[in-house]
Amino acid sequence: MSVARLCQCSSTILWATGGVSCILVIVAVVMSVDDPRDVTRRNDVTPADVRNFIINNINRDNIRRSLRHLTLEPHLGGTEGELGLARWVAQTWQRQGLDQVHLVPYQTLLSYPDPLTPNLVRIVDGEGNTAWVSAAKQKSLYAPEEASPELPFTFLGYAPRGNVTGDVVYAYYGREEDFHFLAEEGIDVSGRIVIARYGQIFRANIVRTAEERGALGVVMYSDPADYAPAGPDFVYPHSSYMPPSASPFGTVKLGDGDPLTPFYPAIESAFRIPEEEASLPKIPAQSVSYDDAWQILSRMGGAVAPASWQGNLNITYHTGPGLAHPGWKVNVDVNNNNTQTTTYNVVGVITGHEEPDRYVILGNHLDAWLFGGLDPNSGTAAMLELSRVFVHLRNETGWRPRRSLVFCGWGAEEYMAVGSTEWTQQFAKQLSDRAVAYLNVDMALEGNYTLRTMSSPLLTDAVFESAKKIPNPDPAEVMVGRKSVYTTWAARRPDPLQPDTPLLQAIGSGSDYAGFQHNLGIPSLDICYTHDNSTIGEPMYHTLYETFAVVDEIYDKGFHFHSAVAAMWGDLAVVLSESKVLPFSLVSYAAFIKRAQDHIAQRYGDLIRSQNITLKYFTDAGQTFNTSAFIFNKALESLDLKSPLVVRRVNDQLMMVERSFIDPRGLPKQPELNHVITAPSKNDAYSSTAFAGLADTLADIEEAAEEDRQHLWRTFAEHLAAVTHLLETAAKVLSDDLW
Repeated sequence: MSVARLCQCSSTILWATGGVSCILVIVAVVMSVDDPRDVTRRNDVTPADVRNFIINNINRDNIRRSLRHLTLEPHLGGTEGELGLARWVAQTWQRQGLDQVHLVPYQTLLSYPDPLTPNLVRIVDGEGNTAWVSAAKQKSLYAPEEASPELPFTFLGYAPRGNVTGDVVYAYYGREEDFHFLAEEGIDVSGRIVIARYGQIFRANIVRTAEERGALGVVMYSDPADYAPAGPDFVYPHSSYMPPSASPFGTVKLGDGDPLTPFYPAIESAFRIPEEEASLPKIPAQSVSYDDAWQILSRMGGAVAPASWQGNLNITYHTGPGLAHPGWKVNVDVNNNNTQTTTYNVVGVITGHEEPDRYVILGNHLDAWLFGGLDPNSGTAAMLELSRVFVHLRNETGWRPRRSLVFCGWGAEEYMAVGSTEWTQQFAKQLSDRAVAYLNVDMALEGNYTLRTMSSPLLTDAVFESAKKIPNPDPAEVMVGRKSVYTTWAARRPDPLQPDTPLLQAIGSGSDYAGFQHNLGIPSLDICYTHDNSTIGEPMYHTLYETFAVVDEIYDKGFHFHSAVAAMWGDLAVVLSESKVLPFSLVSYAAFIKRAQDHIAQRYGDLIRSQNITLKYFTDAGQTFNTSAFIFNKALESLDLKSPLVVRRVNDQLMMVERSFIDPRGLPKQPELNHVITAPSKNDAYSSTAFAGLADTLADIEEAAEEDRQHLWRTFAEHLAAVTHLLETAAKVLSDDLW
């Protein structure tokens, strides 16, 4: 049946401007199917049938072919490479037969290395002569594309132009506590260059903390202790561990979206603040390989670093300040340019049957720092296969989901979720009213050890039940009786508080779920297969060596793990789009809140009581939400499922729960984030900190001078009252009473 025949009612449309013309973006078309044969055919297909069809029809060879195409050329955000890939994804969805497919442009400020002048780190002698200089690019090791002349110089996005020289200080992971340790040891980073290991916190937080302490510049590297634990002879291309020449790219900007249009979409009519007013780093920063980092660290003077700060570079690490050779210093030379350019989202829709104005959104970003074999295109390839299977089911049986499925390929995510943030800002009202959930796969895998899921607590039960249905892609695990993704997940990554249950991580930031979860209150998740505990991150992450070859030959021979992630992604989409009553986990959310409240009381209770501030109302509000959740769930047992209005009312209440935790004023020192429960800490944009506004303020109070504490206590008390109110609001939306 054609889209034209299906458009019997009105259309719900969203507009996005691009160039000199308007591009019509259909997020969902309100349709009624008047052909009784279609209704009969759909009614013959149960939700269980749909789940089994999706799981059993994922084609591994299709995923492999798509990934090969997606990784042929570099496709950095805002470049012709990204646009070409976006167009190819759009054409693929058009060929598959999605109901609507559109490109959505945004004009944003992105950052690129100078094409002629590389970013370099040098050691200079007392006369200013260069004694050593870092590599401008990573060297080719295996895959032919690694030698492409089109590859950019190594850079960190939004690191400003600058050429600075000074004594160097080793700051371990560049965390607040690491700088605090240096200060206690009498080591001042002001006017100096900081060298720090990457991996424990978001790289932009390292730069921001160094900048706040007066550092001239930052050099970052990945230590082999964290990314090559098996030694120098067992690294890529012989394994998935990081080789000495690898130097990860990444952004050093804090805050999601276009930096010149905060809080509003980067469309033609937008007001753009001057670049000097934007929240961008002010000191130069550069990434180097651990081969290059050795050149600096092996020459450092000063005190021997603590035992816990030592790494695996076969040297004794010193903190500095300065190099051991008198008069020698480190020079950081960054030549990046910030450029106004256009990035594109691709949006495709399979329109729902009964509730076309309710959206289950699936997303993955398209841009990559280089080839993107893992991040993001393992996820893109899985999404393209998943959309094919859904359309195939529709064409074979006449089935349509109860609610609309919206597939999104996001632009410029690597620059801090630019495309998705602008989209959620532009269509905030519609999405707040209509989106059921957002299901993100930033990358399908970053290893092949077990599942890793970050999620709103509201999706807990849906995630666990889905993982139980997905066949285990690891033959060795099947041999020991672990037949599902869930059983391996529970065995290899258990929840410390519930050992028989898998660890479901709280959702932080760092990918395209941020705008949905932290600004709009749309329950979100991110899933992928991950590595074991021998490294603290995926070793090939954002490096030249993240190619098709490393996926095809090392990570996932046969693409079994890709298929498992695609199947689980699709199964969750089916459950959320087909269930009459949304399968939201109110009790799990209440338990999460209770644990987070207990943690604050235990960690900071004495400090809070010292100011005669009570946590009673805060704690009572959490208990009220728990009681309301229990009563609401009990009422569902006698719900009249045959009444569309009753079902709609209940689902509206369930959708309002996550929205209830949104504070329009934002969090203390993070006004760009609105979710008072699941937002990331201001000290690490990657990780989630429950009640981040409260926890961050209390941490600041502990560190502040006495004269600065009064203002911080005012901030804490005010935010505590706001959080308490929003907890009570979440309880009230589950009631039919106004009062």
